[in-house]
Amino acid sequence: MIKILVVEDEPDLSNIIRLHLKRAGYAATAAYSCAEALTLLENDSFDLIILDVVLPDQRGTELCTLIRAHSQCPIIFTSCLDDSQTIIHALQSGGDDYMVKPLNYDEMLARIEANLRRHRAAPVQPAPLGIREYPGFAIDTDHHCVHLTEGDGRPVALSAIEYELLLYFADHPNTLLLYNELYRHIWKANSAGDTRTVMVHISNLRKKIDPNHTGIIQTVRGAGYIFNAAPAASINGGHQA
Repeated sequence: MIKILVVEDEPDLSNIIRLHLKRAGYAATAAYSCAEALTLLENDSFDLIILDVVLPDQRGTELCTLIRAHSQCPIIFTSCLDDSQTIIHALQSGGDDYMVKPLNYDEMLARIEANLRRHRAAPVQPAPLGIREYPGFAIDTDHHCVHLTEGDGRPVALSAIEYELLLYFADHPNTLLLYNELYRHIWKANSAGDTRTVMVHISNLRKKIDPNHTGIIQTVRGAGYIFNAAPAASINGGHQA
């Protein structure tokens, strides 16, 4: 059975969330503070975590950073705070998704299933191309990694979501990709009109692969993004394809 940890300091809300989870067939465990959540995580593993932003002993974002040091399980933040800065900080700390309270429980269950599907699914790969080079970076599709091609050529630490977004861009160069299309492809669900999750992950990806701000990922305001590059080269076994 899929196990979900609910980190929520309001007992009534925690009970309601866990009731909906159990009715949907999940095993739900409660933690009411960061310290309690860490103790549970040290002694058990969970398939997904629902994490409140504001907790009595620590911010949920700080707990998320600690979790990400040893686990990549999906983390869905919940909060009554809906300002962009809070959402950006939550997703940059390692969160996969963000829901604003009061929660719509049907939407919560849909997002849980979408994040679980994304986490379980093997990366969707195009035909093997070896190393695909772009201005400033290269994608190694055989080893699922990215490295810069300027300076020391250091590897780029991308999250699973960032890597999937980059592959999707690479497979659709010079094409307008809509916010909702990106959300459906990566999160396997409808965005419900909230594009900020996509925007934050794209912002993080830009900072990592385009430190010189060349504009390889172009924003089309109010619509989506265009990946302004086709591969400069594709290399298999050290030979030009």
